[in-house]
Amino acid sequence: MSRRIGRNRIPPRAVQSDMANTLSTDLGVMRTVAASTDARNDEIRAMLQAFIGRMGSVPRSVWGGIAAARFKDVVDRWNAESTRLYHALHTIAETIRHNEAALSEAGEEHARRIAAAGGNV
Repeated sequence: MSRRIGRNRIPPRAVQSDMANTLSTDLGVMRTVAASTDARNDEIRAMLQAFIGRMGSVPRSVWGGIAAARFKDVVDRWNAESTRLYHALHTIAETIRHNEAALSEAGEEHARRIAAAGGNV
């Protein structure tokens, strides 16, 4: 049974550890989650940019004096936070990809060592 995180389904044992201290990882799930994170990141960024675009197109005659200054402050903070969110999600996706590659390489190296040890038996 999968659990749902946002729009993504995560298998219950994508990464699991059992009593013998072994680690089992579904590398395909890791790649899928990284790609989904990128896709959601792009969707969120587009949505936020569209919203700011709509708000920025409000005629200056609507925003005057203190209201205009406060609106500009809010937009500046919004843009800064939007950029931080974008970079955080990008870093998460990159970290997942890096970990997937490292685990894949470790698995291949482990298999090579087992094969080499088996050849000596």
